[in-house]
Amino acid sequence: MNFKKVNNGFSLLELILVITLLLLVFGIVGSIFVNNIKAVKELQTDIQIETRNLSFINQLSKQLFAKYEKKPENIIIQRDRVSFYTYYPVFFEGAVRAEYIFEKTDNQKIKVIYEEFPYVDNNLGLEGIKKQYIGTFNKVYIEILQRDTWLENYRGKRFPRIIKLTLDDSIFYIAIRRR
Repeated sequence: MNFKKVNNGFSLLELILVITLLLLVFGIVGSIFVNNIKAVKELQTDIQIETRNLSFINQLSKQLFAKYEKKPENIIIQRDRVSFYTYYPVFFEGAVRAEYIFEKTDNQKIKVIYEEFPYVDNNLGLEGIKKQYIGTFNKVYIEILQRDTWLENYRGKRFPRIIKLTLDDSIFYIAIRRR
């Protein structure tokens, strides 16, 4: 009699080994997938922050380049605001008084509000009649370069040549050409 051993199945050890390998592969793939989702979310947040920063800088730069210098005092830069006359309005036509106000919030962040008067009114430093929320920042500093010194406060008829704006951890320079 010739007995042949029939082996049509898997042993328990082989089955456990295959399941373990599949779990390992799915674990690695799942980890990569989750990490990519987190990276995309961080990238989206970074892009939103940089877009907000660049939008603010772009608007401010355009307004400063379209400056209006026909008053005894045309620009005021202080710790909590920038106020100046410009031919580049956001809301109205013609020359306006533009105000960027930096308000501290309860959680020590700084909210930037843009305000605008539709006419040249000789009242730099007062509240505007149209408002636009620019964004909330961890820190906002604006300074001007005057004779090799950075100043936080400035009042004058002439616009400064170089303005430094710090938004969170980014520093932007606006160089205004004189006519």
